[in-house]
Amino acid sequence: MTNKKHIHGFTIVELLVVISIIALLVGILVPAVQKARDSAKVTQSKSNMHQVMIALQTYASDHNDRNFTTAPDNLSSGNRQGMDIEAAVDALAIANTYPMGIKLGEYDGNGYIYFIGTPDWCGGETGGIAPYCFQSGLTTSSTGKDGYGVWRHPNALQCAEYMEGKPLHDAYFSPKDVVPLKAIEDCKDNSGSYCPTTAMSDVHTGATGIVTSNLLAIPSSYCISPALMYNPVVYQYNILAAQRPTDPMASPRGFQPPTISQAKYPANKTWLMEHNWLQNLSANECSRRLVGSWFLQGDGCYDGCEPSHYNAHPDSEPVCVFVDGTVKTYMLNDFMIDSGIAEADMEPSQRTGGLQITNLGNFGFDSGSHEGYFAEANEITNVRWTGHTHTKFGARGRDTLSK
Repeated sequence: MTNKKHIHGFTIVELLVVISIIALLVGILVPAVQKARDSAKVTQSKSNMHQVMIALQTYASDHNDRNFTTAPDNLSSGNRQGMDIEAAVDALAIANTYPMGIKLGEYDGNGYIYFIGTPDWCGGETGGIAPYCFQSGLTTSSTGKDGYGVWRHPNALQCAEYMEGKPLHDAYFSPKDVVPLKAIEDCKDNSGSYCPTTAMSDVHTGATGIVTSNLLAIPSSYCISPALMYNPVVYQYNILAAQRPTDPMASPRGFQPPTISQAKYPANKTWLMEHNWLQNLSANECSRRLVGSWFLQGDGCYDGCEPSHYNAHPDSEPVCVFVDGTVKTYMLNDFMIDSGIAEADMEPSQRTGGLQITNLGNFGFDSGSHEGYFAEANEITNVRWTGHTHTKFGARGRDTLSK
C-alpha cells in the first residue's frame, strides 16, 4: 500500500477570514493611533503655550507687572491725542530719535537689530506697534492689514529673550500648525535669530527674502488677547454710565497696558490662544473664505496661503491659556453659548454682543463689516464670536462663564 503525502494549506475561506480579521484590526487600530497622535500634538501645544505664558509673565514681572506691548505708553498722550497713529509714531520717533515696535533680533549674524516703526527705522507698518489694527479710525495698519498687530507676535524678541532669545523657538509653534511650519523649514539655515520675509526685504536691502510673505515677520501659532495689551478704556462698555469703546489714539492712556492683577475674572479671560483652526478641522489647510482680504493680497501670508482662524467654525476648539494660568481647549460653540447666556442676563441696553463687542462701527472707529476679527471669513455663516480680540471691558472683562 502506498503512502499519500498530503499538502496542508489555507483554504480560500480561511484566507478570507484572516484577511477580514486583519482588516477589522486595522480599522480599529488606525483611528486609535491617529487619535493618540492627535492627542499628543494637543498636549505638546499645551506645553508650548505654558512656556510662552511663563515668558509673558516674566516679561511682566520685569516691567512693573504690565503686560507685553511694543507701543510706548505715551503714544497717544499730550498733543498726539486724537492724531492718526502714523503721525503720532512719526512725531514720537522724531522727538526721541529711537525706534519702536517689534524687535526681531540679529540678521545673518551681522548684529543688525531690526525694528518695525517708522520708515527711517526700516519699518513703516503700524501693525508692528499697535496691539491690534482696527478696520478704520485712528489706530489702523499703515498698509491696510486690519486685524494685524503685535497681538500676533508673542515671539517678538522683547519676549523671546525669555525663550533663549529665539523668535522662532520651537515652543512658539503648534505641531498642528503645518502651514507656517512648512514656511519656516529653511529658516534653520539662516544664521540670524529670525527668518526674513519679502515684506522685510522691501524695506531693508540686506534682508534676502526667505519666506514669501507680506507679513512683517513670521508670527507665532499663538496670539495674545489685545484686551490684555490695550488699556481697558479701549473696550469699556457701560451705556448707562456713558462709557463707550474708545479708539486707543483718542485716549491719552489708550496704549498703557493693563497689569495682570487688573484681570477681574482671571479664570474666564483668555490670555493666549491658537490663532489658526487646528482642532476638529474639516476644511482645507488654506482658507477658502479669505480671498480678497489682505491675507492673500500680494505675496499672501505663506506663499498665498492663510489658514482659517480660530473663530472660523463652531467646532473649532483652540488651546487657550487663561489669565490664571489654566491651559485647556475650549470649543468655540461653548464660547458663543456662554456669551448668549450672559447677554440674556444683562440689562437691555447692555446686551449687544454679550461678553464681547460685536460691532465697533457703532462707536466710530471700526466700520463693523467684520463684526469682530474677520467674522465674515468663517467657514459657515452665523459664527459671530469676537471674544479674545474685542472682549467687553478689556482686561476687566471675560470670555467664558464659570460652570
